[in-house]
Amino acid sequence: MSHTLAVSMYRPKGEPLAVVEIIHGMAEHRKRYDEFARWLQEKGFAVVTYDLPGHGETAEGSPLGYFGMKDGWGNLVKSARTVAEECMRQYPDKPFFILGHSMGTMIARCYLQKYDGDLAGMILSGAPNYNSAASAGINLAKAIRTFKGPKGHSRLMDKMVTGNFNKAVQNPKTPVDWLSYNEENVQKYIADPLSGFPFTIQGYLDELQGMQQMADVSRYECRNHELPIYFFAGEEDPCIGGLSGLESSIDTLRKAGYVNITSRLYPHMRHETLNEEDRLRVYEETAAWLTEQLNKPL
Repeated sequence: MSHTLAVSMYRPKGEPLAVVEIIHGMAEHRKRYDEFARWLQEKGFAVVTYDLPGHGETAEGSPLGYFGMKDGWGNLVKSARTVAEECMRQYPDKPFFILGHSMGTMIARCYLQKYDGDLAGMILSGAPNYNSAASAGINLAKAIRTFKGPKGHSRLMDKMVTGNFNKAVQNPKTPVDWLSYNEENVQKYIADPLSGFPFTIQGYLDELQGMQQMADVSRYECRNHELPIYFFAGEEDPCIGGLSGLESSIDTLRKAGYVNITSRLYPHMRHETLNEEDRLRVYEETAAWLTEQLNKPL
C-alpha cells in the first residue's frame, strides 16, 4: 500500500534548535496539532506533522481506518520512518525527536525497536498500556473479517477497542468526554469528519497486533540505552490504564534496556493534555524537557 503522506512543516526563523516529528493518534489528523506545532516553532524548533495512512488527507481515495491488506501496522511504522528520514535529510546536523500521542506512541515505540540510534529523545503523550485482551481481540477481528471483509465495520470491535473509555467519566455529556475536560475541544472533535471515525475490521486487527509488538521486549534492539524517554499524560486519562498501566508501559522499556525514563501526570486532565484549557503548561513543560536534552553535556 503506497500513499503520498500529507505533511506540514513548521520552520522557525533562523537555524532550528532541533527537529520534532509529531505522530498523531487514532482516528484524528495532523491539523489538530497545528497550535502546538506553531508554539514550538516560535520557541525555535522545526516541527513536522503528518497524516498517518488511513487518516486525514493521506487516506484520500481509500477508506478511513484502513492501512492495507498486508502488514497494515508495518505501513504505519514505515510512515513514521519515511518522515523521519526526510527530517534528517533536511536537517542532518540537528537533534531529532519524536513525539507520539496515543496510538502514535504505539507507533513510536515500534519505531524505537529498530531506530533508536537516530533519536535525541522520545516523548510519549497519553500512551496506551498493553492490554492482555489484545490476543482475544485479534481472534475476534479475524472471525468477523471472514463475514464482513477487511474493509467492513463492526460495532462490537468499536466497543471493544475504545468503547469503555467514557465509562471513566461521571455523567458524560457526549460519547467522547474522555478526551478532555475542555468542552470546546470535545465539540470540535465531534464536528470534524476526519476525527472519531471507526476503524475498519482490518484496521482494528492491525492496531491490536501493533499493541502486541510494542509490548514485545525481545523486539527492542536497544543500541541507545541512555536515550531520554518522557511519558506525560492526564491523571484522568483512561487510555493509559491508570498509574499501574503507566508503570507497566515504563517497565517494558526498562526491561528492553532503556535507563533514562521520566514521567509526568497532570491533575484534572484527561487524554488530550495538549488540548486541555491549561494546555500552555503542558506546552511549556514539554519544551523545557526538549531544551534540557539539548543542554546536556556530551
